[in-house]
Amino acid sequence: MSREILEDIIKDFNPEKFVRFFRAKNSSTFLPIKENLDHYKDANFKDGIKLGEIKFSEDDKLIICAFKAGKSLSERSGKKAQYELGRKVLKENQIDAGIFIFYDEEKKFRFSLIYTNYLESKKKDWSAFRRYTYFVGEGTNKTFLKQIGEKDFSTLNNVKNAFSISAVTDIFYNDFFAEYDKILKSVVIVNKIDNTERAESFVLLFAIRTIFLGFIQKKRWIGDNENFIQDFFTEYKNKYFKEDKFYKRWLCPLFFEALNSPPGRKVAYNNNEFSKETEQQLQMSPYLNGGLFKKKNDFDDQGWIIPDKEIDSFFNFLFSYSFTIEENSPEDEDLQLNPEFLGIIFERLVNKKDGAVYTPRTEVDLMCRLSLVKWLQKNLKVQVKIDDIYKLLFKESDKEQQTIGDLSKEDAEYVLKLLENVIVCDPAVGSGAFLVGMMQVLDEVGYNLNEKIGAKNNNVFDRKKQIIGRSLYGVEVKEWAVWICQLRLWLSLFVEAPDDFKNSMEAILPSLDFKVRKGDSLVQRVGSKLFPITGHIQIQNNSIKAKITQLKSLKTEYYNNKATVSDWELRQKEKQIYDDIINIEIDEKQNQLNSFKNYKSKKTASMFSDMTEPDQTELELDKDKIEKIKLELEDLKEQKAILSKGEKPLVWSIEFAEVFAEKGGFDIIIGNPPYVRQESISDPTEKIKDKKIYKNLLSEMVKMDFPDDFLAKTKINAQSDLYTYFYIRGLRLLNPLGVHTFICSNSWLDVGYGAWLQEFLLKRCPVDLIIDNHAKRSFEVADVNTIISIVHAPQKKVDENHLVKFVAYKRPFEEIMFTEDLLIVENTKKVLANDGFRVYPISVKDLIDFGTEYENENQEKLKSGKYIGDKWGGKYLRAPDIFFTILEKGKDKLVKLGDIAKVSFGIKTGVNEFFYLDDEAIKKWGIEKDFLKPVIKSPRECRSILVDPKDLKYKIFICNKSKEELNGTNALKYIEWGEKQKTKEGVYWKNVPSVSSRKFWWEASIQEFAFCSYPMINNIRLIFFKNNFILNDANLVGIYPKKDFGNSLLVSLNSTYNMINMELMGIANLGEGAIKQNPIYIKKSIIIDPEIIPNYKVEPFFNREIYSIFEECGIDPKSETPIEEQEPKPLPDRAELDNIVFDALGLNNDERKEVYRSVCRLVWNRISKAKSV
Repeated sequence: MSREILEDIIKDFNPEKFVRFFRAKNSSTFLPIKENLDHYKDANFKDGIKLGEIKFSEDDKLIICAFKAGKSLSERSGKKAQYELGRKVLKENQIDAGIFIFYDEEKKFRFSLIYTNYLESKKKDWSAFRRYTYFVGEGTNKTFLKQIGEKDFSTLNNVKNAFSISAVTDIFYNDFFAEYDKILKSVVIVNKIDNTERAESFVLLFAIRTIFLGFIQKKRWIGDNENFIQDFFTEYKNKYFKEDKFYKRWLCPLFFEALNSPPGRKVAYNNNEFSKETEQQLQMSPYLNGGLFKKKNDFDDQGWIIPDKEIDSFFNFLFSYSFTIEENSPEDEDLQLNPEFLGIIFERLVNKKDGAVYTPRTEVDLMCRLSLVKWLQKNLKVQVKIDDIYKLLFKESDKEQQTIGDLSKEDAEYVLKLLENVIVCDPAVGSGAFLVGMMQVLDEVGYNLNEKIGAKNNNVFDRKKQIIGRSLYGVEVKEWAVWICQLRLWLSLFVEAPDDFKNSMEAILPSLDFKVRKGDSLVQRVGSKLFPITGHIQIQNNSIKAKITQLKSLKTEYYNNKATVSDWELRQKEKQIYDDIINIEIDEKQNQLNSFKNYKSKKTASMFSDMTEPDQTELELDKDKIEKIKLELEDLKEQKAILSKGEKPLVWSIEFAEVFAEKGGFDIIIGNPPYVRQESISDPTEKIKDKKIYKNLLSEMVKMDFPDDFLAKTKINAQSDLYTYFYIRGLRLLNPLGVHTFICSNSWLDVGYGAWLQEFLLKRCPVDLIIDNHAKRSFEVADVNTIISIVHAPQKKVDENHLVKFVAYKRPFEEIMFTEDLLIVENTKKVLANDGFRVYPISVKDLIDFGTEYENENQEKLKSGKYIGDKWGGKYLRAPDIFFTILEKGKDKLVKLGDIAKVSFGIKTGVNEFFYLDDEAIKKWGIEKDFLKPVIKSPRECRSILVDPKDLKYKIFICNKSKEELNGTNALKYIEWGEKQKTKEGVYWKNVPSVSSRKFWWEASIQEFAFCSYPMINNIRLIFFKNNFILNDANLVGIYPKKDFGNSLLVSLNSTYNMINMELMGIANLGEGAIKQNPIYIKKSIIIDPEIIPNYKVEPFFNREIYSIFEECGIDPKSETPIEEQEPKPLPDRAELDNIVFDALGLNNDERKEVYRSVCRLVWNRISKAKSV
């Protein structure tokens, strides 16, 4: 019904028809209100009217207003004025949200949802607004009709979902790949292509070019026709449809001639089937060039075709969507085919197999701005206040427009010059989101600075083209992914091209071949040789300096389509410079060897002179130096030999020779590296078939990048995710004053394989910020929680007093990223928490201490322990505010569990089938009682804190006697039976590696009983058991106190506060939301000192069944009332136990309630995440 009403409105527009539409959508909550809004009349708008409102709840209300625009609407016209008017109406009337309909005389209209950001946080600060818009006009309105006509409007969140860019992209994505797959199957069959990957690239290239055509015709640059390509195909269909020659005879001339040559040149001269009108239109097409419409080797030279039927279907799909030539901004998004929209679509394609996801615009914008702030801080040579740097790059909450702070004209000129020379690279560039984001930020800031110094430049196209040319670089491993990134950059430029550019006799779009390069960012290998990133960057030779200057000049000319040399010749010049540098290094190494030989000759001559004989140590040192130089010399010669054969992968110091020669590396490395679990890591180029070999090369890459930190014998944790290697490589790509900014999985903060990366950063790279957002996940479609990290370039040694700041945001980034908030984070030196965020600054020294394990007190005094990692994510980001309140209040009342008790795994039998016996097996074998001990095999057997042996299903076979000593026992018979049994894999039990190395394979001896234990894997029942001389399986972690604390230790461990500890110290990526505990981390938990806990009677709490944490705390996580707003009603005996701990900590009543809420929120978030995946 509502869709039909919309269709009628589009055909015969009248704003008052929307009353009928909203009544059909929300019959019970929509209230028609006709109210004149003429007081908002100005030069841009008139005939304002309020059509009605929808009251969803006491907190959520939506108004519907319509305004007539003073001039004709287009996708770009009047957007800012419309946005500002909508904001004004909402702000003056203190209304949550509104749908605003802006229409013109031609009955085109913009259907916009504008809402205040406080809707997410429930805090009315009126600091920012968001707008999402559908532009509705002639032609197709498919997405608008589907989303607005068919979606449910019963809640404000549902209305917002109808305007959701992710929902809109899902529709397009699914349709696109259905069409893509149809074309692919047809192309493979028709052209008899046996290489599927090449066929995929060919089809994608066709799609990319066709989509670009959609934007060209949207600007009416071909034949002044917004539907040129549809009409072009219709002309062909009327004559030749199903002859399958449209691609070759019609599209190829359009791609490779019309759009790749200056206007006026004939297309397919004397060899075409076009009408005279079409021929004229092609002849006057814009000269785009830039590489997109240049024939690609191995694809466009194969004579392949795409059948007419598949092209027809693809065109029908593609042009059923509305194109817009407007870039989105973080607060204003058009829900049509715009450049960013396509970036999202193609990023999903790029990362379909490669483990990454499209980074949302808000996060990209934040990361780019923070990177520039941190980089300016390090590189400014004049005194500029940090406040002014932030004001230059971030808005202030009470100001609608961006300012540049109080910078003087001289300071503005200086900052502008710095920013004009910043060099940025994304080593996993994907569809180019970060390059485009950085371009937009640099353009905005550059424009404001130029305005300050009186050098205003209104040519957006030229400004952005200069930024790409001088500042932006990227690398992608797949060629088609490189094309997509280039498309994204070209589109961002093309939408800004002035209309008169369509008649330009020079190519409009720059050539990006040397800006976005194809290759594996991590492993550069030919044969057995890995190429280093740097090592040849100290360029003193004048001849090489001149060649690099010339190379940079030639690349600039190539970028601007004015090159006097081909791309092949440029690549040869890159290789030649690298070769020259290697030759100089070879000469230097040879000279060093010769100097040692001469020195040795003089030493030898000392027997005939008065010279002192060298001692043995000195001779051995000389020998080591000579061997090292010889190895380096051989290495250089091997590199040279490989290059001379023409074999070359992407080599950073060749492809970006001018960057490393002039700056020693990039100023900013930024990106979203792929997340690939260790078992799935493989060579993305598919040249190395064996996954193990490629993973070993990744480890070698780490050692090559930082040989002093990762020695040849160093083992990199084999479980490391691929993104950890991108961290290392990214840091190596920086110059000494550079900044590294990544958004990636947060797992390295907590899991075991993150320890080596943590340790490296603490020792060599100052970590500035690690940012999490509790209010809104960055990636809705990915099963991954992310953090943003900002790290500075490697140093010889990080100052141990350097503060690492862990920032946990409680509101979405778009609500809180204002100058004043960021300055609080910047300036705070101690733990700070407010309604918007929490900052936890901690020194490098403390982070090292907390993550280091010492075997004895002497090691601890000497600081010679082993770094095993710490729970950075759990302790400093995910922890609730009450956790830090307790740490502060309990400074002298808390202890580390590992300081008062040993914490270790239970018994690892090696062959459970042999060692665990139930009553039936015990009866069958008649094993003597001396050899059987009660054991907790599964925590599910235990219902209460005090374990009742009657509840246990198994006993464990414990015997350390020889067969001779066991002669005549049933235990011996059982052992002899066991020796004849095999595993499923056919291995005799006695030969299983974990038991065969024992003195007796049946020996599972114990030295002591644990006082209490904790299940390694938990879900919602959190409990420490008291063992009572009962052994633990390896599924439980045993606690062995160093002194007798009585039941006070059990009170401390089973307190609700300690359950927060357990949540923060666990690994929460298991099935069904379960959490895993490891002894290494459990012993680091900070508990209430049992010595200050008074005696507690164990009855009845220790004997009763322990329920879920929600039942224990008296909180219902499924209630419509949020956990944070519920009144906890803990079970009486639970409250009695907790009050002992709360009293000792000095917590007030509100703080006690917050403990219950916080642990329930942590657990509920964990299990809810698992259910939502």
